Amino acid sequence: MFVLRPFREGDFDAALDLQRDTAASRWVPALPATDGAGVEAVYDEWRREGSLLHLVIADLRNDRYLGEAMLALTEHGVGEVGCCVVPAQRGRGIAVGALRALTNWSFATIGLGRVQVFVATGNAAALRLAGRAGFQREGVLRSYWEIEGTRVDAVVLARIAGDERQA
Repeated sequence: MFVLRPFREGDFDAALDLQRDTAASRWVPALPATDGAGVEAVYDEWRREGSLLHLVIADLRNDRYLGEAMLALTEHGVGEVGCCVVPAQRGRGIAVGALRALTNWSFATIGLGRVQVFVATGNAAALRLAGRAGFQREGVLRSYWEIEGTRVDAVVLARIAGDERQA
């Protein structure tokens, strides 16, 4: 079991470790500050502005950092989500549960009409995760991102309010 909560200064070392994880490092954006207090302040500012909700996935029993999930608000009642879990917790359904919970909350509480995720075609684990969380593949955006100096294609997947596949 997990809870989604705001980032806290004490989460910094675990978040930095996740950022350095070889399986995730290519896909996880850099932390927005060089210390825990700075990261907490930036995420709080983005939340207050209404541009990004960045949450820690924490163990319900002991509040230990398990990963992170985020929701960026875009135009037209659309949100974009992302998620990553620490290596020791992968394969336990935590990321799927976090994406489902954040997406369902986005529909029910914020009233979004669409939540989408963009996944590099080479990120097979994230493609599986999005599918398990009920996101439907819609297409490929060619040369969508630049990662490590190379243009990469991205798959766009989405859930819309009222989808039968909502969990």
